[in-house]
Amino acid sequence: MIQIQHVSKTYDNRSIIKDISFQVEKGESFGIIGPNGSGKSTLLKLCSGIEKSNKGTIQINGNQMYTYTKRQLAKWIGVLQQEALPLIGFSVREVVEMGRYPYQNWMGSEKQDTEQLITDIMEKLEIEPLKNRTLEQLSGGERQRVALGKVMAQQPQILMLDEPTTYLDIGHQVQMMDYIRNWQTQNQLTVISVLHDLNLAAMYCDRLLLLHEGEIVKVGTPSEVLKSELISQVYGTEPIVFTHPELNVPQLLLKSK
Repeated sequence: MIQIQHVSKTYDNRSIIKDISFQVEKGESFGIIGPNGSGKSTLLKLCSGIEKSNKGTIQINGNQMYTYTKRQLAKWIGVLQQEALPLIGFSVREVVEMGRYPYQNWMGSEKQDTEQLITDIMEKLEIEPLKNRTLEQLSGGERQRVALGKVMAQQPQILMLDEPTTYLDIGHQVQMMDYIRNWQTQNQLTVISVLHDLNLAAMYCDRLLLLHEGEIVKVGTPSEVLKSELISQVYGTEPIVFTHPELNVPQLLLKSK
């Protein structure tokens, strides 16, 4: 589905991403993890086409990314970024409808009627009762669901998430990740997520890429990546790793030095 080959990125002669290669298969949930400053968000921007690499190639469905127009790419890739929401003045429904822009003509209209599509999305995310509120009237969790609704309206094949649970309490973190997983399962989406919370990454991702100082340390299943020695090497603290009693995935406990 998406293939990254020998990709590098520099800013002001400083290497941020260093000769990275990996691929993500259709329908897979792929997590990018690593400490602050490791290059996670930059890597996601390269994968989504928001930024261009200095070296290497990125292919989407077998075609070089640069061969797609912005509108064509938007039909393939949806990027969840809460800070990209309009600041004031727009209602919840208007924001969700903005996700349809890749399918609209220069007059802002579509061939098909999408009213029911937008309503269905809002009902799934439980934001239909909020449809007439403006964004400044919403909580952080509500805004994040609106941002997800906007991307869902885009109907992409690949969903890219940059720390989707930031600023959410633990209940809303699980709720957000469940919304995403349900959407992925129903539509065979490919999901690439940058995640800070390693326990959530283990619970919701099929494979993980551990990044450190712009380089890949390990790619594999959560059980293969979330090893005490690897986490200690990259994060500078040695956790206690145990198996989740219900999900059979690794979970981490911190211990003081």
